[in-house]
This record gives sequence, structure tokens and C-alpha cells, in this order.
Amino acid sequence: MARYAVSIMRIYILILLIASCAATGAEVFRWTDDKGVVHFSDRPQEGAEKVTITEAQTFSAPAPQRRSRDSGSSGDEQDDFSYDSVNIVSPGSGEVMWNTGGGMKVSANTQPKLKRGHTQMVYLDGQVVASLTGNQRSAELTSIERGEHTLTTEVRNGAGDVVGTGNAVTFTVQQTSVQNPNNPNVPVPTPR
Repeated sequence: MARYAVSIMRIYILILLIASCAATGAEVFRWTDDKGVVHFSDRPQEGAEKVTITEAQTFSAPAPQRRSRDSGSSGDEQDDFSYDSVNIVSPGSGEVMWNTGGGMKVSANTQPKLKRGHTQMVYLDGQVVASLTGNQRSAELTSIERGEHTLTTEVRNGAGDVVGTGNAVTFTVQQTSVQNPNNPNVPVPTPR
């Protein structure tokens, strides 16, 4: 168990090192010591090889579009209602999810509580994947491919006007390699 924790910590440090070096354009070097342990550093070492870092995959969600109101629409106070906050609660921003089998639960909330007649829309990579109404605060998503994804949310009133938007949440889905299931640097899936 301790070896597993050390392996996870090494992966975490490697990710942080590569991310910080990629962001600053710094170089990364890799070498193996006498005991066979692989090391990474931003300083060259004797026998170290330079690691090429590719740019991270990103996605920019399209801006939500507001529908224009017809001149005949009523001016009741529900049309003017807006939310203090509209959020994706789960998954968390930057979260890495392992071996999901393509499914995952998404949770969202609003402050104040979602009003009657309003719908909280959830978008995955710019496509609507869930519509939450009433007391519904979560949805089960399917067919989530591995890689980096972005969730966004917005609330629409009964007329279809956007009355609240939330920040984007980026998360990553990873799968254990079937070609290398004994890799000590990758978490092993646990039976459910």
C-alpha cells in the first residue's frame, strides 16, 4: 500500500512538473538512477535525456446565446429574475476520474434554489447532456470518452431566456491500459 502511495505521489509530482514547465516553456529531463528509479527534473543531469512536452488539449465552450423577447411578452417579475450563483458541484475542476466505464454522475446547484418553470441545462463539451428541473440536482451521463472534457451550466426561464450562467469545470477521464495492467504508476480499478 505504501509503494502504491509513493507511485501515486510520483505521478502527481510529474504532472505538476510537466504542467509548470509546459506553461513556462522550460525544459524537462528524465534519467534512471542506479536502483532503476526514473527521475524527472528541470535541470540537466549526467545521462539525462530531454523530454518533449506537447501542448495540452483544451476546449473553449461557446458562449450561451440569449433569446430576444417578443414585443408581446409579459413583463412579470419572473422574467427579470436572476441567480446569484449557478454551479457544477461534481465533478470538481481539475478532477481526474479513473475507469468510469463511460458513465459518471454530474451534480449542479443554484443560489437561490431553482425557481418553478426554470430549467438548469448542463453542457458537456458544448453539447446539452442534461436538463434539471424542480428538485433534481444531478444526472447520470453515459458514453463519456477518455480525455479532457469541459462541463458548463446555465439556467433558462420558461420563455427560454438565459437567467444565470456558471463557470466551466474541466475534468479528465483516464482508463487503465489493458496492454500494461501491471503498470505500478496507474491506479488499479476496484470491483464495485
